[in-house]
Amino acid sequence: MPAPHVMIIGSDAKLTGELRAVFDSLPRWDPIVHLVGETRRAGETARSRRPQLALVEMNGRSASLRTLAEELQAASPETQLVAVFDPNGFPPDVPESAVLIEALRSGVSDFLRRPVSRHDVEQLFDRLGDARPKLASHRGKVVSFISNKGGVGKSTLAVNTAVGLAQSYPEKVLLIDGSLQMGVCAAMLDLKPATTLIDAVRERDRLDETLIRQLATPHKSGLDLLAAPADAIEGSEVDDEVISRILTLSRRAYDFVIVDTFPLFDRVVMAVLDLSDASFVVLDNVVPTVLGTAKLLEVIEGLGYPAEKFAVVVNRYLRAAGHPRIEDVADRLQREISHAIPYDKKLLLSANTGQPFV
Repeated sequence: MPAPHVMIIGSDAKLTGELRAVFDSLPRWDPIVHLVGETRRAGETARSRRPQLALVEMNGRSASLRTLAEELQAASPETQLVAVFDPNGFPPDVPESAVLIEALRSGVSDFLRRPVSRHDVEQLFDRLGDARPKLASHRGKVVSFISNKGGVGKSTLAVNTAVGLAQSYPEKVLLIDGSLQMGVCAAMLDLKPATTLIDAVRERDRLDETLIRQLATPHKSGLDLLAAPADAIEGSEVDDEVISRILTLSRRAYDFVIVDTFPLFDRVVMAVLDLSDASFVVLDNVVPTVLGTAKLLEVIEGLGYPAEKFAVVVNRYLRAAGHPRIEDVADRLQREISHAIPYDKKLLLSANTGQPFV
């Protein structure tokens, strides 16, 4: 077996050093190590690096393990999740066996006990060599729409993109309204959903692909909508962990998952970007919006997201005095403009009447 690729997830330098010391002492193995400081970046790294093993410290939170296992399964089905644990860190009134069984139910494939020994790691690698490769699971595309300002037509683009895809791929497109404080996708589709994202959040312990479809509201175009919460108070229940789980399950159930977002760059939006195959940054050609978008792109770059994941869309483009030209916008953003969509009153009419433009 060639040198195994091992992904170590977490920011615990002591654990990383402990594992590296054991790896360096192995006579038969010379593993290639990939370090991922944050759990939310594990799926993206697994997708690009395809490690055989992903090692993560077990903190007793089975929901976190389940979310991580689902993300890894979607991104890299062949990657086995291994929980590294210290039995002294478990609650005294909870048997170790109960914790390990719950971890297995959450999707963990194997375990390493701390302090990590060379013998245990050698056995782990031996089991890895004997394991049968997993079959790739269905993995739909996730496309998100983001902005740093409301009123630029981001939701309009998300809705019409989803409708256009659904016309070619009926029942294979899910539109998720992740604009948690002010979702408008249902109104734009003239729908009154009985269930929303908040129902998925509150059913997180039994959430699966089937339940995602049951919670979504069908539209006559052929798409399904997972609507935004009813208000900002409900929206506060949605965190980055649960939105990651919802997206991971959704891409197993649908070929295309289109995500609208709230114009605020927070951990929920970052989780959406982590799982997006492509993301459209939407703005109009108004000077303050252009300046704000330039700062947004700087933040995105600073967080280490690959530039090729993002495309810039100038929406409601106006050729009028005082409005920057496309080349001026591109120069200020230091980015190519992928699409320029002219201002059209018909789009406003379609939004007001709940009838998509496409």
